[in-house]
Amino acid sequence: MDALDRRLESGGGRLGAQSAERSGGNPRRMIIFLHVPGFYAAVEQADHPALRGRPVVVGGDPRKRGAVTSASVEARTHGISEGMELREVRERWPETEFRPTRLPRYREASAEVRAILREGTERVEAASLDSFYLEASEHSVSLSLAAELCVRLKAELALEVVAGIGPTRFVSQLASRHHAAGEIRQVLASEAEAFLSQFPLTEIWGLGPSTAEKLAQNGIHKIVDLQQTPLVELQRLVGRNASRFYNLARAADREPLRPSPAAKSLSQERTLREPSVDLRTLGDDLLELAAGLETMLARERRAARTVGLGVRYVNGDQVTRTRTLQVPIHGRNEIGEVALELLARTQAGARRCRRLRLQVTNLCRPDRGDEARQLRLF
Repeated sequence: MDALDRRLESGGGRLGAQSAERSGGNPRRMIIFLHVPGFYAAVEQADHPALRGRPVVVGGDPRKRGAVTSASVEARTHGISEGMELREVRERWPETEFRPTRLPRYREASAEVRAILREGTERVEAASLDSFYLEASEHSVSLSLAAELCVRLKAELALEVVAGIGPTRFVSQLASRHHAAGEIRQVLASEAEAFLSQFPLTEIWGLGPSTAEKLAQNGIHKIVDLQQTPLVELQRLVGRNASRFYNLARAADREPLRPSPAAKSLSQERTLREPSVDLRTLGDDLLELAAGLETMLARERRAARTVGLGVRYVNGDQVTRTRTLQVPIHGRNEIGEVALELLARTQAGARRCRRLRLQVTNLCRPDRGDEARQLRLF
């Protein structure tokens, strides 16, 4: 097994004829799986530099009933995991930082990640807010592409990413979880079956404990045993799921990626440290949100026809104002100007505001001159 591991880590080898037949398309294509561990907590650390390097838990007020929604890498090293009671975490690890859940912000951060990934390849499939599959044309470029994207996400968004590469989604996801720290593991199509053979049955997607027990009763304990089981026999044991398990175990699940559609809207929001009625302060906050939207629009190569402003007052009341423009915009000054106009149509200045949310919708391609100016942002 040690020799096998060394061979797999090297990423060397040639694609075999068998893997080419299974590809169902480009026999050289590779799938890159990228995942941000403890995504919600990682976003909190990215947004608040003072939290970096410290155990962070997202989930609410630890003085009340509730569970951990997300735990940072540092928190996980202490043994903190999703689902634990917040009060237990507070009692056992008092040094932990607790943050409330900000789902709109996490959706926004996920869109920022996806936008950077799409600069590497248009074929990006979002598996969840924190996980993505990308398609590379062949293994010779997949490793450099994955490395470049990991560096960019760290530098531009302050997010640490783990990555794995393989000929299928399943292989790439497993590869991301089984490598040395700081490395990207690439498993070639010719090596995929040998790589999969070392794992237990329960790693197969959709194969639960009861099915694993039934298979074990018939001498099938690991994926290597499943690889050696004829499909007819597997169908007798597990029924309609047999073909899926059979293909996953052999890295033959070569279905194409389903690229996620481009974003339909982009937003930035801010919760004020202290409720404010000062229009100058609120205006400055809006201009910073507009700058953030300019960056997001540039990454998406988009302009916006509609700008929306949401204001939440200190008593919980919320209002929304929008304006649709004849000419699409994408610059911070243009967005900020509309935002200030919308702010004037609220009761800000007379009622204390707690939160501001700035959104752009009706996204479209900018004209070529504007697109060239966007590209110069990067």
